Amino acid sequence: MAFMRSRFFILIAAFFASLVALADSPLKVSSDSVYYRYIRHDIEAWRPVIDSLHDAKPKKSVETLDFLLSLEYGYVAWCVSDTACAQPEKALDDAITDLESFQEAIKSVPDKTLTRRMLESKARSYYSAFLAYQMKLNTVRAIINGWRCVNNAKNAVTTSPDCWFSQLEYGNVMHYMPMFLGGSKINARKAYISAIKIMDDSGENDKNWLYLHALLCLADCYKQEKDFSNVQLCYDRILAVEPDFALVRDSLAPSLARQK
Repeated sequence: MAFMRSRFFILIAAFFASLVALADSPLKVSSDSVYYRYIRHDIEAWRPVIDSLHDAKPKKSVETLDFLLSLEYGYVAWCVSDTACAQPEKALDDAITDLESFQEAIKSVPDKTLTRRMLESKARSYYSAFLAYQMKLNTVRAIINGWRCVNNAKNAVTTSPDCWFSQLEYGNVMHYMPMFLGGSKINARKAYISAIKIMDDSGENDKNWLYLHALLCLADCYKQEKDFSNVQLCYDRILAVEPDFALVRDSLAPSLARQK
């Protein structure tokens, strides 16, 4: 009888574990799809994935909203910089609306916990990025948005120094923001290095387009410093992780080799 009870509880545990796996699988499938499109430089093809997440009927979880925002973070950046995107303003407005939902969902996470701080840090980072995208679309907003963008990026890192995403976005803000608005190439390089190290240590570097993005950004920092040996190291590291990354394999790495 004890054996039967034990077997029953094992089966129940296995059943619920399978439900968790099924619940997680759609995001995993979407994440893999996004990654493989990224390495082929097909960011436009992210749109159907974003639309499917918007159309999902159940109330979105914190994890789903975080994943959605990570896609919009990359998609809107492409959209405001590429004429192939027909409605960059709408894409950005949708992202801002999703950020508001994310901030509301965070309130359900227990306060003063590591997870809560990490999520609040990410929310600030997304907001910082979306302010920067607004500046790209409308330069009149540069002065006001510039300082708000920098302050939110800094506060995100202060809120959770171990959040790799916030380190990455802080690096982007420091890298692309003019010095008179608080930008710093040195701080950008340090932030990218921190983001990459955290991702390496936490295992967030596997099939993660943002990991490749961080290495590309670091390479760009070194390129501006004319430190081409470290640029090469970044490219080598990228291709070791993802040999099929077309942009580096077919364009950036050969171009660097010709400069030497």
